[in-house]
Amino acid sequence: MRRKTLSTVCAVTLTILWIAGLVVVFYFAQNNGAQAICWCFVGIAFSFAFAPFFHELGHIVFAIKTKMQVVYAKFFCVKFVEKNGKLKMRFASPLRADETQAVPKTGGAMQKRAKLYTIGGLVFGGAFALLVFVLALTLTSLNVIAFLFWGMLPYAVYLFLLNVLPLEYASGKTDALIYGGLKRGDDAEKNMLTAMEIQGLLYEGKSFSEIDESLYFDAPQLAEDEPLFAVILDLRYRYYLEKEEIEKAGDCLNRLINAQAYLTEEELQKLAGECVYVYSLLGDFQRAEESGKLAKPYLAGESAAAKRILATYSAVFGEKDSAEILMRQAEQALQNERIEGVKRFERILLSRISLE
Repeated sequence: MRRKTLSTVCAVTLTILWIAGLVVVFYFAQNNGAQAICWCFVGIAFSFAFAPFFHELGHIVFAIKTKMQVVYAKFFCVKFVEKNGKLKMRFASPLRADETQAVPKTGGAMQKRAKLYTIGGLVFGGAFALLVFVLALTLTSLNVIAFLFWGMLPYAVYLFLLNVLPLEYASGKTDALIYGGLKRGDDAEKNMLTAMEIQGLLYEGKSFSEIDESLYFDAPQLAEDEPLFAVILDLRYRYYLEKEEIEKAGDCLNRLINAQAYLTEEELQKLAGECVYVYSLLGDFQRAEESGKLAKPYLAGESAAAKRILATYSAVFGEKDSAEILMRQAEQALQNERIEGVKRFERILLSRISLE
């Protein structure tokens, strides 16, 4: 509770300082005429776009440098979503939190790589704020265009300070807090490194069961409200599934169901979809049907996993022709899967579907 209170106080204080900075800038701008005021307004508008852009660009550059694949990036009103190996641009709500998501393409040296990736946003964000300040200071005696940069400066500094303080806001942990957790070896960050290592090995081509079992079970136990709690359980579920330990896989799903209050709507739909799969393997038609209703939007998609779930359901409950069609669709969808280990995993599960 004290931690949340401190974060709230710091966030409010920084917001007040940002507004105060704008007031000071406009005070000096109005002494230089209407043109200076106009440049201030343009600078403020630019800062909302460019400050988060440079922050996320830092994460992207360091992700690429540390052999990671960027799968999602959002700043201001634009987002990039990975699809079929390429980033596609989409418009996004400026009210949603800016973030970058990346998947390791190799295993090994994960702590060092994660620290570099995490600190990238602060490096670029700080460099951007410093550059804006230098340009504003340099141009002040030359032209009123300097107020373009003075207008940009308060938000650029505000965003940098918001992330450089080791705090946790409603939108999540700051880069500095994650970096500190990685350096100290905190439980949440240890789980993050474990998940990243598994993802890196999957990208290299290992399937879930070929990855050392200790990676799935040696990380510290987390509380249900920690985001990494669900990630690790999902990885364990797939490990057990590939090893055909259905009871243990089902236990992972049950624990995820118990933590559903902390899952997003999309995660809940995927979870319900996997419940359909496991209940189908167990021959429990009623529960498979009930889970299918919750998973309907997810199962209507074109992912290989959704097709595999529907194919298994159809094969177990007597719709062999539909199952065969769905298996072909799943195989076709796997052509677009970028992670070789996931592709192998899905093909293993598909090969177990009996059409006899």
